[in-house]
Amino acid sequence: MIPRLAWHELRQQLGGRVFWIVFAVSTLMVAGGMAIDDLRVGLADEGARTGAAAIMRTHLVWTLFFLFTAAAFVGEAALRDELSGFADLVRAMPIYRRNYTLGRFLGAFGAVLLCFVSVPVAMAAGGVVLGLGSGLAGAYLFAFVALALPNLFLASALFFALVSAARSMTGCLLGAAGLLTLYGLAGDSGGGGAGLSLIEPFGFAAVADATRGWSPAQRDAMLPSLGGALLANRMLWLAVAAALVGLGTWLAEPRPPRKPVRGLPSLAVEERAEPPHAAALPADQQRALSSLHARSGWSIAAKQIGLRTAFETRRVIVTPAFAVLLLMGLGAAAAAAARVTGTPATVAALATSFQLVPLVVALFFAGELFWAEREHNVAPLIAATPAGGTLLVIPKLLALAVVLFLLAVTSAGAGVVTEFAKGQPPTLAAYVGWYVLPKAYEWLLLGVLALFLQSLAPNKLAGWGYMIFYLIGSLALSKLGWQDPHYRYGGYPGAPLPPSLSGAHSVGWYRLGWGAVAAAMVALACKRGAAGERDQRR
Repeated sequence: MIPRLAWHELRQQLGGRVFWIVFAVSTLMVAGGMAIDDLRVGLADEGARTGAAAIMRTHLVWTLFFLFTAAAFVGEAALRDELSGFADLVRAMPIYRRNYTLGRFLGAFGAVLLCFVSVPVAMAAGGVVLGLGSGLAGAYLFAFVALALPNLFLASALFFALVSAARSMTGCLLGAAGLLTLYGLAGDSGGGGAGLSLIEPFGFAAVADATRGWSPAQRDAMLPSLGGALLANRMLWLAVAAALVGLGTWLAEPRPPRKPVRGLPSLAVEERAEPPHAAALPADQQRALSSLHARSGWSIAAKQIGLRTAFETRRVIVTPAFAVLLLMGLGAAAAAAARVTGTPATVAALATSFQLVPLVVALFFAGELFWAEREHNVAPLIAATPAGGTLLVIPKLLALAVVLFLLAVTSAGAGVVTEFAKGQPPTLAAYVGWYVLPKAYEWLLLGVLALFLQSLAPNKLAGWGYMIFYLIGSLALSKLGWQDPHYRYGGYPGAPLPPSLSGAHSVGWYRLGWGAVAAAMVALACKRGAAGERDQRR
């Protein structure tokens, strides 16, 4: 029974979008780290990029990024019945609740492991493409089985126990923050004796002590023996993880059903007097009423746009995909900021390292927002309303702008916190003027393009494909040396650095010109309307 339930849960996770989004993002980030020095987050500069030390270090660092992925997978599996309203139906089935919950956990943990396979695959493929070689197969096996698997199992078990106790995703996020705190206190200290090697949960200190005194050539060609403090560390935390799984299955007991509320007061229908007909009013009152209707028309439209923008924004923010992408990006941004000193260098590191997440958010959620009415089967209902294309498209664009602005603020916050942690007071005005506002504007240009391409596409997948073709074309132009910002949408001299750091001139004129192009695309997208309105015209 448990294997069948685990297999069913694994298939459920593989059929979701979060799995493939995280898989693609981690693949791109690991492969990018192989080719670009600025993206080598948490990795040492010495040694071969496909050596044994780099392989082990990459696996360990990426288990930190996958904390939030494990939280999303395990938390979603544990809470799916309650969120979907099928909890009472599932509890009525003739199966043991603990077996059912354990099967769900094992399936979600299997999805975490399969998603983490993107890390060694991307690293090996990147090494082959760059002519560095794929690296030792034994190093990948050791890093995955002895280092990554225990870390991911511990994280998944902790999140499983927390979500079983709290019945909310808040417990998972608190657990992820707690594990990252332990890493910050001890994990990357480069060793510290047998005591620290034993109690540090991620294995950084244990691996550092096992390879202490090795030369760079030895680190690239040899693997530490799985014994001593390293073996004790792995066995200790595997045992802790198993105990947490047992605790989670014990906590996952059915809650008593809510008692029906009795004695509700009856709802009385209030009779309202019919308003007087406009023709029965005096001429001066009729003119005042017409003026009031004209003013109220604009106010109603503005209120509708505001309400729909808030609704569309909440739709994006509460999704697990956005939470995972945001937290993974913040981890990469904080790690990149930790390698430099001073506000200008930190802003430059953020500008170069935090680029993939906003791009994925703009690409993915532009399709999700534009086709939401069709996917939720309310497109005919929306098409029957007098709302035009502007009232349907503008709120989606504003919601995307709000989300991208939040990404800029939170990534800048990661840099500010990193500087405070180093004991260096950051320059907040520099973060706002050099990073938050310029980056939010640049990312909004990409969001406008993604939304415009969705308005041209016959379906959401085709819209995503159009955007991917655009990105591939941009990369091809860069490889051919065509990097002039005159024909690179959203480009400007010195990109991605702000002019205060790059020293480039006339950046404002480029931004103004591409803003005009984006405004034209917004107008065309509003003219075409959303999916429901287009169906009505057909």
